Amino acid sequence: MAYIDGNRNQQMFFPPTIEDYVRFDNPVRAYDAFIEALDFNGLGIVLNGMKAGAKEYNPKMLLKIIVFGYSYGIRTSRKLERACHDNLSFIWLTSDLKP
Repeated sequence: MAYIDGNRNQQMFFPPTIEDYVRFDNPVRAYDAFIEALDFNGLGIVLNGMKAGAKEYNPKMLLKIIVFGYSYGIRTSRKLERACHDNLSFIWLTSDLKP
């Protein structure tokens, strides 16, 4: 019987876009839509992308990581960071940023 071997040097290992990393019915999409629908100004959280100084990560994306991670039992910042590097759902959620 022959073995099925992978090739790490193949041209396309992942789908061509990050959007294709998770299926349409993946729960991570619900978390993303929920956080996007929140009224941050109504909650007293001011989002200002035009501040001077060094750029920072979008607070909405950071909240998505925390809420999604906590719902799956990932509670420490180091584990959340690791998930942003290794877990396709987190990679999709952060658009491949590594906070």
